[in-house]
Amino acid sequence: MENINKNIIALGVNSFFTDFATEMILPLLPLFLERFLHTTKSNIGMIEGFAELGVALLIAISGFLSDKLGHRKMLTIVGYGFSNLIKPLAYFASSALMVGIVRVGDRFGKGVRSAPRDALISAFSPAQRSGFIFGFHKMMDSAGAIAGSLSAFLFLHFYGESETTFRLVFALSFVPGMLALLILIVFVSDVRTPPIPFRSFRPFSLSKQFYTLVIFQVAFSLIAMNYSFMVLKSGDNGLALMMIPLAYTLYNFTQSLFAIPIGKLADRLGKPMMLSFMYASFGLSSWFMTWQSPIGAWIGFGCYGFFAGGFNALAKAIISDTTSKELKASAYGIYYGCVGTATFISLTMAGYIWDHYDAQTLFRIVTLGAFALAFILFYAKGIFNTKEQRP
Repeated sequence: MENINKNIIALGVNSFFTDFATEMILPLLPLFLERFLHTTKSNIGMIEGFAELGVALLIAISGFLSDKLGHRKMLTIVGYGFSNLIKPLAYFASSALMVGIVRVGDRFGKGVRSAPRDALISAFSPAQRSGFIFGFHKMMDSAGAIAGSLSAFLFLHFYGESETTFRLVFALSFVPGMLALLILIVFVSDVRTPPIPFRSFRPFSLSKQFYTLVIFQVAFSLIAMNYSFMVLKSGDNGLALMMIPLAYTLYNFTQSLFAIPIGKLADRLGKPMMLSFMYASFGLSSWFMTWQSPIGAWIGFGCYGFFAGGFNALAKAIISDTTSKELKASAYGIYYGCVGTATFISLTMAGYIWDHYDAQTLFRIVTLGAFALAFILFYAKGIFNTKEQRP
């Protein structure tokens, strides 16, 4: 695999099984909430919003804590362990509140693990290949997601679209989740850095390029929305319930297929330029969803997958290239914290717009905003300088 460090491979396999478990559940949760628990779009948006807000705050805290402690693996294990243990509890959910607790709990685990895990990946990644390495990790994420969402489709196909089938899928997510945790514990080495006292960390010691990236990503996150609204809009567009996990599999397949090519292109052409293309791809996915037909939903999920294949991986690669080694986890924490807070606002507003206006209005607003930001970033990309700044 082009001489990829064995720890990067192990972290990739860990992410494969974690996403396998997660994506067995994710395409079904909005449908479960709407169909069986009769939850409004506003409440679904709030559940997703609070989940993203929780993960944002925890990533920021775990990033600072990881840098203070001087090692990464312990917090990564805690985060993956918590997520993979709480997801199967959706089997017992009898209200939107209980689903919300499971969803927020899952994101709690992500919040704890993301910054130290990304710092681990960065530590094993030479700067000139950071786009490729983060693309590889995203590809493994996406491959696991394909397996998970395809499993959800197969269960609906063979066992029917009943509430019992939904709950069975939730329970079985425990198996790949435990495999992921075992691989992380056994096969991934820790990376130690000199502990950084809290009082010695100054946010403005991070680079101007880092904060420029944060501003663009926050602006985009304020007008974007997550997978749950794509899933619900697919149903409104006439896509059969059983086919929605399959369309979601197309999204995962597309991001897996393009994750490494996007990373390689970014290493050659520039990561900010490729990030602007990701914004435009999201705009296209939203536009296709306004077609109000099943074919629009299929194409929309395909474009959404291309966007997801590069959006976070490119941002993380830019942070890796422009942040010193001892502050990487803190930088990832600040990034996720800001973007997650913006996502909370966006998802809450998206549910409100859907319930009080309509889905078409929501998706048209998102389309225009995404294209506008893509245009601005493409022509402002020169303000970034992602040359190596690691000691």
